Amino acid sequence: MPLIPSTINGVTVEFAPTVNRNVEQRMIDGLQHCIRTDIAPGHALGTIYISSGNDSHTMPSRHSQQKAVDISRINGKRMSEYYGADATVTAITDAIQLAFESYVHRRENFGPHIKHKLGGNYSVSGHGDHIHISVN
Repeated sequence: MPLIPSTINGVTVEFAPTVNRNVEQRMIDGLQHCIRTDIAPGHALGTIYISSGNDSHTMPSRHSQQKAVDISRINGKRMSEYYGADATVTAITDAIQLAFESYVHRRENFGPHIKHKLGGNYSVSGHGDHIHISVN
């Protein structure tokens, strides 16, 4: 099983101490699809923080299937504090979610901007403080 790299398209990837970086290649490809320094025009993305990968979650979580990651910080700033209050965090968060929507293997795209499953609106609680993306 491949590891989530520490750099994706010039963006540094930081990890919570408990993150298991082993995920399916489709998940890494999905990150490469939506993580890049210029994802949001006028706002530079330098780092993301992955707070969950292939970690202990209750089935049928996509995390425990090596098919999901959670991103909770943009450029060192927690979404829980800065989404909606900081123009750069908000623009980059929104742009990441919008870009992931065009990834062919996307399944879940839950976050502060949109909550989609398989491309359609999906009612799910939480996810105002992080982006959860998963693949089929």
